[in-house]
Amino acid sequence: MEQQIKLNALTISEKNVRKVSAADIEDQQLIASIVSQGLLQNLIVVKSKKRGKYEVVGGGRRLAALQHLAENGDIEMDYPVRCVVKDQSDATEASMAENLKAAMHDADWFAAYMQLKDQGMSAEDIAKRFGHSVTDVRKLLKLGGVAPVILEAFRNRELDKKEVMAFTVSDDQEKQMAVFEEMKEGYGFTAWEIRSRLLPENVRSTEPMALFVGLEAYEKAGGSVASDLFQEVTYLNDPELLQSLAETKIEALVAEKKVEGWKWVEHAFGGFWSTRFASMRRVEPEIEVELPEALTARLAEIDSLLNALNEKPMAEWTEEDEKAHDRLTDEERDLQEQKENSRVFSVEQKAEAGVLILIDREGEPEYREGILKPEDADRDGQGEDEQGEVHAPKKPEESAALLSDLSAYSLQALQADLMDSPELCFDLLVFNMALQRVSQSFLRPCEISVQWAEFSPKDITETKAAEKIQKARDGLNLAWMNEESEAGMFRAFQSLTMPDKLAIQAFCVAQSLRSSGSVIAEVVKEQISFDLSSLWQPTKDNYFKRVKREKLLDILVELKGNELAAGMVNAKKRDLAELLDGLEESKGWLPPQMRSEPLEV
Repeated sequence: MEQQIKLNALTISEKNVRKVSAADIEDQQLIASIVSQGLLQNLIVVKSKKRGKYEVVGGGRRLAALQHLAENGDIEMDYPVRCVVKDQSDATEASMAENLKAAMHDADWFAAYMQLKDQGMSAEDIAKRFGHSVTDVRKLLKLGGVAPVILEAFRNRELDKKEVMAFTVSDDQEKQMAVFEEMKEGYGFTAWEIRSRLLPENVRSTEPMALFVGLEAYEKAGGSVASDLFQEVTYLNDPELLQSLAETKIEALVAEKKVEGWKWVEHAFGGFWSTRFASMRRVEPEIEVELPEALTARLAEIDSLLNALNEKPMAEWTEEDEKAHDRLTDEERDLQEQKENSRVFSVEQKAEAGVLILIDREGEPEYREGILKPEDADRDGQGEDEQGEVHAPKKPEESAALLSDLSAYSLQALQADLMDSPELCFDLLVFNMALQRVSQSFLRPCEISVQWAEFSPKDITETKAAEKIQKARDGLNLAWMNEESEAGMFRAFQSLTMPDKLAIQAFCVAQSLRSSGSVIAEVVKEQISFDLSSLWQPTKDNYFKRVKREKLLDILVELKGNELAAGMVNAKKRDLAELLDGLEESKGWLPPQMRSEPLEV
């Protein structure tokens, strides 16, 4: 039975089955709807034990919305509410039935909002009436404005919501339908491809050239745009106009730079590593400008701190040491850049070299100064030897601690593989002993010693080589060691089969190696077809994050070419290390100092 009940006589019932309240945005929309249209749906109530009171078993959100309006003074506390009164015995069932509702399909909502717009309501009016933000209403109107065939496909689950959103980048329904039909006959829909087909030539406002020119300058020159409200991206519809504006703006920068006296000034759009200039030699500015004392002092302090860290065995490094190393190397790079920027090119250098102007990812001009074209580099005498070949001075790329660790990884891997060749181990052992005892030589071809090498890397027990060594040790016949006396152990050892003895001999000789870089070690590697990369690989932790950022870029060029490196030229060292760590090409790559050189006969 339906009747009018005053709002202040209503309370929520414990038998109301909805225990999870709706999202805040939905509550706001409900409040706005009641203000605009009044309460369109009755509440379901039962009589309370308290005289004159009723408990709401269906319509808890509507009750809360009415109470909110009353507290704000929008309606009176005794506001009459339409209610259907049920018996207590039917309360739970009625509450469940009241909540069994089928939500409108999103496509129907989109179309409904478009109908409101067609009736003359603005986005602001709709937002106020239904408790949305104006931005959300504009998005809903965009979705409602796509071609009807697309909304119908959405209803039929041929498209998902993200794909419908992608169609909104263009307001041309005919174009939308053409793309829909093309893709329908293909391999399916993706949001990215929908946008690409609708705006094949358009440039995103977040791309470097667009940022360099500026949206305001582009539109002032007559350029039109398309908006993607859902990705908050603007598309520039006239790439030729954008290119022309960019050329004009960068030519002005070229003219400014030429005044400085450079032999040539050129420009390019894109990353440095993808240009022909990436392979050209660069000269460093030769005139020093006096540096601030604080900068020089801090560089010396950082150098001292890094030396102390790098001399510390990696096995003893803590997480704080690693963080300090990363922080100090980043600061050192920044200060070195400041130091380099404090040097200036001489008039003579500018007369021989040039400048390349690029646009970085943020749309800012980037100047690469001091580039020597091949014909000028041939005339430049700096760094030439007696034969006239140019040799740029090389700076150490790895710390002493890292070089020590790399040497340890190499030695461990060689030990692991050498165990597979008992006869070679026998030759090494006797050869080594004969040189020392028969010829009384002090030579140790592979630094064989009963004092096994101590390795510094903290992950040395986790490598594939360590796993192979442990497996070999577990397979040795060591039962003779259970004898109580040395004489008993020796007799038990003598009773072993020759294969068992050779396996023990090979294991011990291999583990006695102290160097993997000697001439004899190279002979050994050749005879066992040694492949270090099968037992050790550089990773973010054991190599990449321990070398300088510039070295990481060089490795990226070596592995993937200039194109990928061009896009990472401004990346942080940590990001470059992560990238290299995950590359498939890194799995077979080794640092130069770990690669074996062919032996000369």
